[in-house]
Amino acid sequence: MTPFGDRAVRFAVPEGAPRRRLVAELSAIPGVRDVVLAEEIGCAVFDEVEGADGGARAEVAARLASRPETERDDPGREHVIRVVYDGDDLDDVARALGKHRRDVVALHAGARYRVAMLGFMPGFAYLAGLPPELRLPRRAPRPRVRAGSVAIAADYTGIYPFASPGGWHLLGRAVDFAPFSGGSAAAPDGRAVLAIGDLVRFAPAAELAPARASEAPARGPEQQDTRRPSRAPAAAEASAPPPRPHLEITRAGGVAILVDGGRPGRMRDGVPPGGPLARARFDLANHAAGNAAGACAIELSGTLEVTARGGRVTIADDVAGAVTLGDGERHVVSTEGRARARYLALAGGIEAPVVLGGRGALLVAGIGALLRRGARLTPLESATPAEDGAPPAGSSTAAEGSSAPHDSFDDAPPILLMPGPDASDASRDALASRLFRVSAASDRTGTRLDGLAPSTTDIASHAQRSTPMVLGAIELTPSGLIVLGPDHPTTGGYPVVAVVRSSSLDRFFERPIGAPVRFVFS
Repeated sequence: MTPFGDRAVRFAVPEGAPRRRLVAELSAIPGVRDVVLAEEIGCAVFDEVEGADGGARAEVAARLASRPETERDDPGREHVIRVVYDGDDLDDVARALGKHRRDVVALHAGARYRVAMLGFMPGFAYLAGLPPELRLPRRAPRPRVRAGSVAIAADYTGIYPFASPGGWHLLGRAVDFAPFSGGSAAAPDGRAVLAIGDLVRFAPAAELAPARASEAPARGPEQQDTRRPSRAPAAAEASAPPPRPHLEITRAGGVAILVDGGRPGRMRDGVPPGGPLARARFDLANHAAGNAAGACAIELSGTLEVTARGGRVTIADDVAGAVTLGDGERHVVSTEGRARARYLALAGGIEAPVVLGGRGALLVAGIGALLRRGARLTPLESATPAEDGAPPAGSSTAAEGSSAPHDSFDDAPPILLMPGPDASDASRDALASRLFRVSAASDRTGTRLDGLAPSTTDIASHAQRSTPMVLGAIELTPSGLIVLGPDHPTTGGYPVVAVVRSSSLDRFFERPIGAPVRFVFS
């Protein structure tokens, strides 16, 4: 077991260990926030920074060391998924393998698969057991693969749960497949339908009678949100304004979304931890508004103007603090090139659907949307007030690790790093000796850094199977360095050469596009 940054550890999955039971046992340890298993490597993420002998860390090590040599896993569910085999790549796959398309279909549908891991995107299950005759390397990525596409690559087959870019070979499309189970009004909090250890078989749609309505997978309110992108959360039609005081977005330039405290405990389903890009600034806005920690607020990069409608509305941003707007009064928040992200909170928190355990947007899964002009934001009626001891509304006390937006980052302190599991002397020297800049290609999934162009040899020398990933991990990719953000994939295949220390995450993610970045190992 080895450190993976200062809030996680990586470990070799014990050979023959019951994977479903292992995830459940490690997840139940107090202080463990998330557990992710790839085929060979696992990862436990902790609530807090822990020393080498920390309680949760020590308990994880003890559980791994004390496993019996032979164990029987909890039985997984068996799924039969109907497929229409009409994929864009079916003929190309057949030609590449020297087979007829009907043979490709027969081989794919005739195998029995087991869910080896989830990652890449929420609900994406890597299904092991692909017949050797069907194994092909990845193809050139497409900019968009439609949801429900059944595909193959290397040793795996899988189903794209949402529309996304992808480089697997498309064989067909799943019929009536929902990536997440439906919830209810009381508990809209479904898990991934395909879980580690489950068994899957694909059936050509012509082999089965059409599914009756009662056989279709149940989908609750949150599942409807995850299957297709929605309009801006909390937005209402102009003809039906909210019945109580609210905010209206009257100008939106740049990117603005809803964020909350995140979706901890979901990485086993391929759901990233989420949450704000710069947590200290997010906390500062919520504290100033008198909100509980993690209340839903706006994260923006650019300029946002809001106007009070229907009465007085109290808001707070991470710089100006709290202010009460009268009906028709406006407030503007802007990054102005001096910060990567700014935050605007509404007293009581912002009302938005709870989807997969959170109110924040997760655009890669079609949850939420960019906030546009005309969107209406309403405070929660059942908002939880801030706990005793939180800074009062209007407080200008900055959260730890945060500061007012900088005019220049040229003299900013360096970002503190820990070596990654794939670090080498060369990669450490490169990170510690170069000046990097935040690339315009950055987003919440990952911050790209200009300043290092790795060679093909650098990547090939670290070729590896998919492994778990964490917030702040620095991947060495063919296009350069990427520092994983809150919406990062839960697994990845590129080498991790370093991990940003928790104390430096906010200072790193606050840096605007084009800002310089220096690193130091500590």
